[in-house]
Amino acid sequence: MARRDKDADDLEALAAEIETVRPYLDLAQEIRDAVELFATDDAAEVESLVAALDSIPARERGDVARSIFDRLSPDRQWAVIERAFGDDEIRDYLERDRSARLAELRSTARQQAIARQARVERRLDTGALPDAQEVTLGLFLPADVRAALDRGVASQVCARQIVLRATAVQGELQVIGDTFNPRRGLFVTAAYDQRVFATEQLMSHAVVRIGSLTETETETETATGSGPALEPVLYPGARVDVEVDGVLAEGRLHLGFVLIGDEDVYAVRN
Repeated sequence: MARRDKDADDLEALAAEIETVRPYLDLAQEIRDAVELFATDDAAEVESLVAALDSIPARERGDVARSIFDRLSPDRQWAVIERAFGDDEIRDYLERDRSARLAELRSTARQQAIARQARVERRLDTGALPDAQEVTLGLFLPADVRAALDRGVASQVCARQIVLRATAVQGELQVIGDTFNPRRGLFVTAAYDQRVFATEQLMSHAVVRIGSLTETETETETATGSGPALEPVLYPGARVDVEVDGVLAEGRLHLGFVLIGDEDVYAVRN
């Protein structure tokens, strides 16, 4: 009965949505027909498409133009744009498009450079991440981590996944999310289950430092020996430690994969 009620509600919502857009269907059909004709018929007149474009609100013209760009040869693209838009509008649109593409290319190149260095050096210096760079860490049980390094993000036995965003302060990262068993794999053991995860889960928006605990000697500890400190460096296969509000905590899990943006740093490449 509950499923029938849900289906009925879905149909009612769909009917309401169709009724809302009904006044615009004829216009949408006319524009689609004009675009289809122009895209498939070399003899089609530019004026027919210009007339259709003139009926579209200015804020939507960029999207329509991009859709046409993706389907036409370069010489026909410019024939449309020159007739449909004024010089200033063309200039503004192309400048915005150019700026967006350049920003995307710069971001991709930056991510690839960071990933390449981490891959070659077999270490990731979290303190060297540029402001706003997103990084995803896949953490595994010690027995699973070596196999996971080859598979990268595709591994199904990831115990914990942490998504972080670099801040303007070197070495400090903002937590975007911290998830237990993100692939729903069948790895869970008493050594690391939901209860254990809850004791070390990082809260969203918290600012933390991630790396490796090391023994270091400080001026105040010279007489008594060395004390732990967090080196903001991650090593593939090694334990991942954390500092939250100045408190150091030794991790239970090991680093099996790193995503820098969309770059899977340590996974084996075919």
